[in-house]
Amino acid sequence: MITLPEDITLFCYIYFFCFLGAYSKDLVDTFLDKITEVLILKVLISSLGVTILLYGISEYLLERISYRFFTAICYTFGVTSFKVVVKYNNVQEFLLLINEFRKWRTGKK
Repeated sequence: MITLPEDITLFCYIYFFCFLGAYSKDLVDTFLDKITEVLILKVLISSLGVTILLYGISEYLLERISYRFFTAICYTFGVTSFKVVVKYNNVQEFLLLINEFRKWRTGKK
């Protein structure tokens, strides 16, 4: 299967902003003395995980929102990427998150 150049460019675009978000989060944690150094491997892996998630829903999102807002979403997901990857590392917790979102969207408690 041949991947289109637009798809590769979009994936790199998403990864770049997710990486910036994750890196800036680690940099702030370093300045606040929460960690001793920026953990670049953690930043690379967590931003890759969130990038794959965002790339999967990018077609749906880009039909409804602008690139500027999409860039903000990518950066924000990058900031929270390690928390997302660690917290939702199994299917059961991810399904609980989807159910909570459904309840919130329909207004049921």
